[in-house]
Amino acid sequence: MMNENTVIQAAPVIPNDSAQQPLPVGTRIEGFEIQDVIGVGGFGIVYKALDPMLERQVALKEYLPALLAQRIPGGAVKVREARHKSTFDAGMRSFINEARLLAQFDHAALVKVYRFWEMAGTAYMVMPLYQGMNLKQYAENHAAPLAQEQLVNWLLVLTEALEVMHSQQCYHRDISPENIIIQDNNDLPILLDFGAARRAIGSVSQPFTVILKASYAPIEQYAEVPSMTQGAWTDVYALAAVAHFLMTGKTPPSSVGRLVNDSYLPLHERPELPYSPHLKWAIDRALAVQPQDRTASMSLFRQNLQTETQDILSLFDSATHTEAVDTNTTRTQAEARPKRFYPTKPMNLWGSVIASVIAVTAVVMAFIFVSNVPPMEENADTTKTVVVQATVPSSNTIQIGPALTNNLDPSFQAVIDKADTSLTIQMEQTTLKIGQDLLRFQLESPVSGFVAVYVRASDNSLIQLLPNVRVPALAIEANKPMRLPPANEPIQAAGPAGENQFLVVVTEQPRNYGHLNFQDHYGFGLIPAGPAHSGAPIQALEGISPCANTSCNDRLAAAWFSVDEVD
Repeated sequence: MMNENTVIQAAPVIPNDSAQQPLPVGTRIEGFEIQDVIGVGGFGIVYKALDPMLERQVALKEYLPALLAQRIPGGAVKVREARHKSTFDAGMRSFINEARLLAQFDHAALVKVYRFWEMAGTAYMVMPLYQGMNLKQYAENHAAPLAQEQLVNWLLVLTEALEVMHSQQCYHRDISPENIIIQDNNDLPILLDFGAARRAIGSVSQPFTVILKASYAPIEQYAEVPSMTQGAWTDVYALAAVAHFLMTGKTPPSSVGRLVNDSYLPLHERPELPYSPHLKWAIDRALAVQPQDRTASMSLFRQNLQTETQDILSLFDSATHTEAVDTNTTRTQAEARPKRFYPTKPMNLWGSVIASVIAVTAVVMAFIFVSNVPPMEENADTTKTVVVQATVPSSNTIQIGPALTNNLDPSFQAVIDKADTSLTIQMEQTTLKIGQDLLRFQLESPVSGFVAVYVRASDNSLIQLLPNVRVPALAIEANKPMRLPPANEPIQAAGPAGENQFLVVVTEQPRNYGHLNFQDHYGFGLIPAGPAHSGAPIQALEGISPCANTSCNDRLAAAWFSVDEVD
């Protein structure tokens, strides 16, 4: 059996002397005060530091490759021998390029770089200080197998983060459980320890050590030949190996060993594992030894992770490749990659954005949420009906009914006037503090049927959230409460301050909404401005019933509620 860390080439022994010591506690670098050492690696040191200007703790990373350079009196870094300088400089350029790339990325699962600079013969970067445990520690502290829902949620977040990187032709190349931290405050993963500097040094000077984690590195990382180039598929293999470790408690066999004698037992042939066949197949495909046989991209890996049976979680995906909204057709644009947002990274997309309760693309509301279902790819099945599971009503709720009036939007009022008013909504809070409070509401309908949801923003924009290109039908059962969003899908108020009005409609039959002339807004239906601004209601938000021309039953129920966001 190969060791976890496999040395590809022999390395000279570096003396363990004082020249290799981290900077002492209390040292100030560009205003940052070092408080502790977080970790020491072969290519650098990470410190916990204080930013006195903003009164926050940060992580300060110093480029210091132990094989090439040493600390000298005064704290500066000096190359050990003149023959190493070109290699040292190449690594430092890669370190700086890594910092520059990370500073440009905008994803909650990627490390954010605040600053980076060169001084004292080396380079530094400043990042947030993330609190949590890495996945290896997490597995050691949890004896039971990781729940599928949690595993898939983490994988979907990480595939999106890596796809952001890959879009800039940047590949991690060192994904492992040790390099993924689960944050204490929100249970979201953060990807750490990018391998750009390591690879640059290895490619410039072959006599130096190249260290790979044998259980997570695909075969193409062992030798760069034209037939085995590295790319997105390289990170796909490593991430799938992490998933294998979390599912089984063991790493997959080394990719090198598998070339000679493949002892890998496919997950889909292991019925004792408490995971769905679909998930097992997704991991197996991503762990193919030969790159040409492997899942080629993070987008495809995310698609493969999607379960066959959709549920309420399908409503909370904020990434999509949708190009246009049409009631009869759905078009996709493979290169479009709208951002996905999380509770830790509030962001507005346009004007007075509004809270996205039923989202399948980028957030269009003054709330943000965690998503754990992948976007629907081209040729995907768009005929499924999403069934929401019933939940028990909370005892600490505020009853909201259709009779509540507060300068209700006239388009909403027109629907309320013709609807069954026994549809009810319960809320835990109607005033939410921006950046702190979560939106929670519960719907109970007097009829079984299909749900439509609209929102009128404080800037008077009107959007149909449901149905949409990803969820053409959302089913609800009569007198069975439906809670939105699920407990593991928090939606946090993100501003700006103001009122957002929501209209919820239930009809027995699925309705046609072509007359509303939707404009695409990240996969949602933006209703063009015009009549609404003149005070006249937009007609038939409840949709055109198929019973208009045939004999059938199609009852209508509706209710509305508003949410005030405050600073």
